Amino acid sequence: MDVVIVDDEAVNLTVIKQLVAKLPQCYPQAFTQASAALAWCKANDPDLVIVGYVMPEFDGIKFAQQLRALDGKRDIPVLMVTASTDPRVRTDALESGVNDFLTKPFDSAGLSERITNLLIARSKQQTTHSQPAPSIAEDMLIVAYTPAANTSPREHAKQVLNVEVTLTRLSGDHALLAEIARVFIRTVPKLLAAIRIAFSSSNMERVYTEAHSLKGAVAAFDAPEVYNAIASLQTHAISNNTTAAAFAFDAAQSLVNLLVSELSALAKCESQQV
Repeated sequence: MDVVIVDDEAVNLTVIKQLVAKLPQCYPQAFTQASAALAWCKANDPDLVIVGYVMPEFDGIKFAQQLRALDGKRDIPVLMVTASTDPRVRTDALESGVNDFLTKPFDSAGLSERITNLLIARSKQQTTHSQPAPSIAEDMLIVAYTPAANTSPREHAKQVLNVEVTLTRLSGDHALLAEIARVFIRTVPKLLAAIRIAFSSSNMERVYTEAHSLKGAVAAFDAPEVYNAIASLQTHAISNNTTAAAFAFDAAQSLVNLLVSELSALAKCESQQV
C-alpha cells in the first residue's frame, strides 16, 4: 500500500518514512514539496496521505483541500501531523477533509497504530466501495508537549536530551535515532539562520513560522526544555513583541546548540558501535 508523506522538515520526514517502511506491505512515497506530492497523487492512487501542517508552498489544510478536489481522490484518508495547539487548526483541517491528527511529539507505536487503523479502513472502503473515509474521534484533543511520566533524572543541569525516552518513542531503534540525529545536526544551521533573517527584517510572522519548523524538528527527540523554549519564542512572535522574542530566541538557540552537542556525541557513539 502506497503511503504518501509530505513534510518540508527533514527530521520528521526521515522518522515517518522509516516507520512507514517497517509496516507490512507499506511503501512510503516521501515529498518535501506539497505541489510535487499533489502531482504524484493526481497520477496515482495512494492508500494514505500523511501531511504536515506548516509548509512553505501551502499548508496541510490547503493540501487536503486540493487533494479532495482531484478526481477520484475524495475518500483517500489524510493524517495530519502537527505541533500546533490551536483548536482552530483542528477545526479548519477537519472541514478541509483531514481525517485524523497526530500531535508532535509522537512515538513510533502511536504513529504505527494510526497508520494501520487508517489503512485497514481504506482497505475495507475499497472492498465495499460504500464506506466514507474514517473521521477523527470527537474526543481527540491537541495538547501541548509535556515531559513523559517516566522521564529519568538529568545527569547534570545542562543535559537537555533524554535518550531513554527518545528511544522508547522509536521502539528502541538505535539506528533510526542515530540517523535522525545526523539529519537534525545538518538541518539546524539552516533553521536557525531562517529565524535570524526573519528578525533582521522585523517580520514576526515569519519568525513564528520558522520557529514552528524548528520546534517540529526538536519534537523528534525527548527534549522538553528545548521544545518549550521555542514555543515561548513563538508566543512572543505572534504577539509582535520583538524585544521579548529576541531574548527568547537567544535562550532557545543556546538550548538548541546544547541539543546538537548531545546528539553529535550520540551519533558518534552509535557509529563506533556499528
